[in-house]
Amino acid sequence: CHRRFGVELGEQVWEEINRCFDTMPICALVDNRILCVHGGIPSLDVKSDFFKLVSQIPCPLRDPENESPFAWELLWNDPLSNEINDLENRNDGFSLNVRRGTGFFFSSKALTDFLHQNSLSYVVRAHEVQQQGFKVQLNGRLLTVFSSSHYCGGENEAATVLCDSNKLRLIRLDTSS
Repeated sequence: CHRRFGVELGEQVWEEINRCFDTMPICALVDNRILCVHGGIPSLDVKSDFFKLVSQIPCPLRDPENESPFAWELLWNDPLSNEINDLENRNDGFSLNVRRGTGFFFSSKALTDFLHQNSLSYVVRAHEVQQQGFKVQLNGRLLTVFSSSHYCGGENEAATVLCDSNKLRLIRLDTSS
């Protein structure tokens, strides 16, 4: 923003854009079975109604870390990678996310339990650069989709997903030109 608009106007534009983010939905439900979220599933006990807890998240949400730990986890939690699957059975499938320094990692078991408790089939998320633009994880029930190609000057591709009739269709975007 500073480069494009100068320091003073750039700061104002930046702040207004961030105010928009403060009011955007924290997650979405598609076809009543597919949860779309930025980061991941919460470690908090959601045996009660997950969607009721979502509806109780303050809006606007200016300081999610302090205003709603539940929302913070939806924004920052990540799936366990194959390298750290030894954490699978600890703490109900959750462990501190040491890579980011905030949030939690969640395991395949945690995801399976969450999907079952909330009558869901899949979780679609973003939050992590994927070299091919997407990654299917945790027994095919989690899809990470990254739609920003060449992120921060990198070589990653971009993808999007079409959710229709409880089916997920991946679409890789040609970003070569």
